[in-house]
Amino acid sequence: MAILHAHHAELLAAIQKNSGKASQHTFLDGYLGNSHPRYAIRAPVLRSIAREWMKQHRDLSAKAFAQLLTSLIEGESSTEKCMAGILLDYAADDQRTFDPALFDSWLDHLIGWAEVDTLCTGDYTAHEITAQWKTWKPLLKKFAKSKNIQKRRASLVLGCSPLRKEANPEMAAVIFDNIDLLKSEKEILITKAISWVLRSMVKHHKPLVETYIRANMDTLPKIAIRETQVVLKTGKKTKTANARSTRQ
Repeated sequence: MAILHAHHAELLAAIQKNSGKASQHTFLDGYLGNSHPRYAIRAPVLRSIAREWMKQHRDLSAKAFAQLLTSLIEGESSTEKCMAGILLDYAADDQRTFDPALFDSWLDHLIGWAEVDTLCTGDYTAHEITAQWKTWKPLLKKFAKSKNIQKRRASLVLGCSPLRKEANPEMAAVIFDNIDLLKSEKEILITKAISWVLRSMVKHHKPLVETYIRANMDTLPKIAIRETQVVLKTGKKTKTANARSTRQ
């Protein structure tokens, strides 16, 4: 597939310089939930490439930046797709003012927790979902009702970073509604996402989470109940915390 975006080509060249040829791995395919080829490059190196590249392209407009993200997300490799989410973390404030509705089309090109979560969590979502809440609120509701499981997962994990950052009862209410829509699903993409977003809310919405868990004990995924209760009791999710929770 030809790369039409010049900046995409620059970033791919940097990735290839630090990794070599893209390949597929049966084990990773199963773990990451997709069969997209990927480059053997360590996450810190990938982040370093993204950070330095964004420093040198502060003059890129929000429109041009969004076009670059689209090109990367529609790229062949999982590494290119994940690079889009990483770039979002290092973008300037004005570069992040593109229309959030783009996420609707972007998620059509992502498969598996790693690709979805890299785009849908992090510094961008921690700030911009709150800043552009008027646009994000109907999007979160729309994603929860999508036939695409990647979007259903996104309807939950998009709340993780902003709700971990600050109290936002209105956003929390939307996420609880989305959990209600999805809690009967058995796919791990959804059950683990429910657990993650509930745990993310504990810091700033602990009473709401406690009340919700009690009211939905019989319908929530067991893993979500178990992991969230550990965080409610200990403030963290670790092997030690899990062991301590079990003993209690």
